[in-house]
Amino acid sequence: MKLSHLPSLALVALLAGCTAISDKTANKEPSLNDTLPKLTLQSVLPTVASNAQCNTQMDSDILFGIGFQLYENQELDAAKNCMVMAAPKHPRAFCYLSMIAGQDEGKTAEQRNTEAFNYMAYSAMQNDWCAEYGLYQAYYYGHTSATQDKALALRWLERSARHGYPEAQKDLIEKYEEQGNLSAAYAWTRIMAKVDDTSASDALKARMSAAQIAEGDQRYNELAGQVTSKQAMYAEAREEDVGRYSAEIYQDYPDTFKGLSSAERYDYVKQSMYKAIDLPFVKGRGHVLSYIVVNRQAQLKKPGVDIAQNKKIVAVMADDELSVAETIEQALSIVNKTYR
Repeated sequence: MKLSHLPSLALVALLAGCTAISDKTANKEPSLNDTLPKLTLQSVLPTVASNAQCNTQMDSDILFGIGFQLYENQELDAAKNCMVMAAPKHPRAFCYLSMIAGQDEGKTAEQRNTEAFNYMAYSAMQNDWCAEYGLYQAYYYGHTSATQDKALALRWLERSARHGYPEAQKDLIEKYEEQGNLSAAYAWTRIMAKVDDTSASDALKARMSAAQIAEGDQRYNELAGQVTSKQAMYAEAREEDVGRYSAEIYQDYPDTFKGLSSAERYDYVKQSMYKAIDLPFVKGRGHVLSYIVVNRQAQLKKPGVDIAQNKKIVAVMADDELSVAETIEQALSIVNKTYR
């Protein structure tokens, strides 16, 4: 699945005569669910046992975050357990479960393919753009037990694009251009464009007739109210980040959440993350994590304090030579001396 942090598949050009993507098929989006097997949460998710990292008593966003870490480290069996526990409340977990299933050498190729497809199918029925994009790839290339069907694949691609996935939107534009449907490509190019960047759409306009441009503008106006906004996609990504930061802190700095309920912990991490992102000395994920940990410890000592106002701590946080662990250690030393 072509996500920035997931394995990608090579794209190939559409074959001559491939069925075009049409407004009619796009407008019949709900019927896409009818092309999938009838699955339930219980039929898709296996029973899994707790492991050293995850158990069912943990908050679902932390389970997802730990599962993500384990997946990145290619500890696939442990990652699967955590993702299965997280999946009922985190549909995105199904995309990772699908990829994990595809690498399970303990099962036959048929078993792997069926399991991987079913994870995607169930999640796509919940309107998850990640799974919808996975189904596009499955049908386009004919893998994970799916019979190759490029017309159906392109319908799933458009659905993922409508649900806001930039990679799907980019691929959809390429497909429309290959088909010679410049009006549709132009409309989607405008959807993807930043507010002040018209270069891509201008390049297309130079190749289009006045009638095509008018049609493209009309289609853009229709799509603008239907496509998930960039702001909503950004907010969704930040929601996942809350789980990832919470998981790292839960594992490495568990005292950070001392005295907080699950809801309070979630709110604290989310608010602190947004606060940190806007700080001038924050340059990456390590700085955000450090801020969340250190600021919480400072608040335990002096409620309401903000370490961004402490020049000594800011100097430590801004030191690019320090690792995350070193930053936190030195900043906490200042906290313990300053706030008593």
